Amino acid sequence: MRGLVPSRASGHTPDMAMVETRPAILEELRRNWGWMLAWGILLQTLGIVGLGNLFAVTVATAFFVGLLMAAYGVVEVIQAFRHRRWSGFFLFFLGGLLSIVAGLVVLWNPMGGLAVLTLFVAMYFLALGVVRIVAVLSARHPGWGWGLVNGVVSVVLGVMIWSRWPASSLWIIGMFVCIDMIFQGWNYVMVALVARKAGEAGAARSHA
Repeated sequence: MRGLVPSRASGHTPDMAMVETRPAILEELRRNWGWMLAWGILLQTLGIVGLGNLFAVTVATAFFVGLLMAAYGVVEVIQAFRHRRWSGFFLFFLGGLLSIVAGLVVLWNPMGGLAVLTLFVAMYFLALGVVRIVAVLSARHPGWGWGLVNGVVSVVLGVMIWSRWPASSLWIIGMFVCIDMIFQGWNYVMVALVARKAGEAGAARSHA
């Protein structure tokens, strides 16, 4: 049983190790804040521009998903043949072939692929909203009203997408991608500005 007791010979605990890595992370952010700021601004710009042409972004997303599915299928088939002595060889091989076929179908007919993706998105929001509403009403934790509103909004979004399907396939995926790019870009910009401010504060202390 002695081997199960963690060694403390070094005098470091996991919490101390995490604390020791924070200055290194902060220093890395200080050195690269300019690149992060530029990348954040680029993401926001692309997201805003994409909102003006949601159909093009949606079709581009469908092509990207098709390529990913086809590439994943190729990797699965290769791995299946590399380990063809496994008892699950046929399942891996069949799964890879299905991924390749699905990816090629999406690439050949992106609108059909978008319709399926959009339907899944509608079902996701409906299920997520119902789960959130049930969980909030069951727990009634402090501030549960905001959680209830969040769940209702998710259900409303799902109903809106479903009610306009398949017409919503032309824009909904692109809108989500653009909004995600805008918020992700904003996150990079904020982190870059915080890192810059921390670097200036550190420089001021070192010269004091």
